[in-house]
Amino acid sequence: MFKDRGDVHGFTPVGQQDLHAELLKSVPNLSTYDQADAVAPWASVKDSLGNALRIIRPIVVVDEGQKAVSDLAFRTLYDFNPSFVLELTATPKDVAPSRTKEGRYANLLVEVTGRELDEEGMIKMPLNLDPRQGTDWHATLDVAVAKLREVQAAAEAYQAEGGDYIRPIMLVQVERTGDDQRESGHIHALDALDRLKQLGFDEAEVAIKTAQRNDLNDPENQDLLSPTNRVRVIVTKQALQEGWDCPFAYVLCSLAASSDQNAMTQLVGRILRQPYARKSEVPLLDEGHVITHHAGTGLVVKAIKDGLEKDGLSDLVLVIAGTDGGASSGAVARPVPRRDRFSKTEIYLPIVLWLEGTETRELDYDTDLLAAIDWNAFDPAPIAASLPENPTEATAQLHRIRLGDGKDKIVSEEGEALAETLTFDPVFATRSIADFVPNAFIARSIITRLTVALRARGYDDAKQGRHAGLILNELRRGLDAARSASAETLFRAHVAAGTIQFRLRVDGRNWRMPSEVETTQSPSAAPLLNAKHGPLERSLFVPAYRDDFNGDERNVAVHLDGAGTVQWWHRNVARHQYGLQGWKRGRIYPDFIFAAQGATGRKRIVVLETKGDQLAGNLDTAYKSAVMSILSDNFDWNKTAPVGEMELVMDDGGTVQCNLVLMSDIPTELPKLIG
Repeated sequence: MFKDRGDVHGFTPVGQQDLHAELLKSVPNLSTYDQADAVAPWASVKDSLGNALRIIRPIVVVDEGQKAVSDLAFRTLYDFNPSFVLELTATPKDVAPSRTKEGRYANLLVEVTGRELDEEGMIKMPLNLDPRQGTDWHATLDVAVAKLREVQAAAEAYQAEGGDYIRPIMLVQVERTGDDQRESGHIHALDALDRLKQLGFDEAEVAIKTAQRNDLNDPENQDLLSPTNRVRVIVTKQALQEGWDCPFAYVLCSLAASSDQNAMTQLVGRILRQPYARKSEVPLLDEGHVITHHAGTGLVVKAIKDGLEKDGLSDLVLVIAGTDGGASSGAVARPVPRRDRFSKTEIYLPIVLWLEGTETRELDYDTDLLAAIDWNAFDPAPIAASLPENPTEATAQLHRIRLGDGKDKIVSEEGEALAETLTFDPVFATRSIADFVPNAFIARSIITRLTVALRARGYDDAKQGRHAGLILNELRRGLDAARSASAETLFRAHVAAGTIQFRLRVDGRNWRMPSEVETTQSPSAAPLLNAKHGPLERSLFVPAYRDDFNGDERNVAVHLDGAGTVQWWHRNVARHQYGLQGWKRGRIYPDFIFAAQGATGRKRIVVLETKGDQLAGNLDTAYKSAVMSILSDNFDWNKTAPVGEMELVMDDGGTVQCNLVLMSDIPTELPKLIG
């Protein structure tokens, strides 16, 4: 880094003692030649990569920042004279003060919690745990292979129906990997390989990743997401630590769960990431699977919890489906049944359907709406016209906040930043909008038309380069608005044409209320009580636990339970139960579903979404309100049943009504929905 190099020029003066002295005065920590080197009779700054970095004052990004908290690490980082240091870490780490030095605390700028990742569909949850207690590890591996094949079948069916390509991969944790350790009596990587070959795997489908052997480095194995890659099983002991990430990893088979807890803790996080960062709505493809050999459930649950914490996901409620009934120190999911008088009642809700000829299926946002948007008609000229004549130069001033001495603890300074030569790269711009415009030819056409419009505004090549970030940001905002508007137009048009339907159907294509739901609360947890501080009377599932509801949800639940016109009510759990598809990718998961029968005797099911007052008027609230209003207005019954299908009992032709209500309006609006 600090050795004189012939390929680093243009940062330091050529000769001229006074210029070298001036540079050293402004940047004192530059490396120089000693007088003994006799290069020059004055201090001469080296042409080195380290010096170049010190002069340009780079932004430094530190991955795994929790490992760089020592004095030596900080001296190393700040010796580059950075203009900004950004840490990326799942586990921010504070350094406690000692007798000789002050504490050093993480300056948390952005935090993404595990719950937020889960709600966005980016991680596989829950993790299903199957601890096998037999002594034969072959049987444990056989069970894991069966699970892998089950997930593989689901992936193939998903792709056949238009879904993305997924090739589920299993991680196998063994006890030994060394070439001289196979006869040690412990489960060896080559033993696992032999067993997998017996179970029908080709050797090309199994990759061993150890200190001695790394099959993942073979050219044909490097891109694990490629459809031409054949790897389906990766055998390791502890080589897959932080930094290794493959969203196709679904099954963890730990044959060393009881003997190597640390390695298992690391491996848990390797099967968390969801392919394509979105849920498939296929349970097997949206969950992770952990199968262990000869280890107690509590031990494995602790390892999983440790693994989640090390991946910065300690806030997640751990949902584990165990099979051995052993005691567990984790929050284990268990079923909550329906109330007795509703145990035999069939409850159906309509889903948003796409009608294609005589075939009906669920509406698919990507296939039915996004793919139908005509981006050829998109005009980028208004975006160019909206840009200011002279945008504020982002690099013109450096605003620095530092620690001061004495009473002035914080000092704010302004200084000139180094000039930067940038260009507007149309190829990069085309790639940057691929998530909006998947056709690269059309995307490039949009970029070309944008640059023409920019030149007409007086944005020459230099000005486009200086403001490339602003231009791309405004372009993406325009594309996002156009995508939303086009998808909404298509959605409304298809609803009007009857292609998109919101109907209760007698052919069974409805959402069916489950006979039980899950809770992670212990049986002794505090129950939710009604307004009279007695047990709930109308909840569809019992018992209902207080901590399964937030404060606002408790108030709504108690209100519903006290209404005589409400027959039953149910708190809908996001993503796991009933959802409505609109003209944006994510589904709307209403908070409550309840059945009411007013004074007229007419029955209806109400789908209720609640929003805090602080969210009134924001775009998400307006979108959900509009979708629910359209669906309510277009609800109907589909009475045509194919021959042999069981008919849906229609009673008196009741309705399904979708509503969004602000929390402050609950006292006035909820009685209208109940009555």
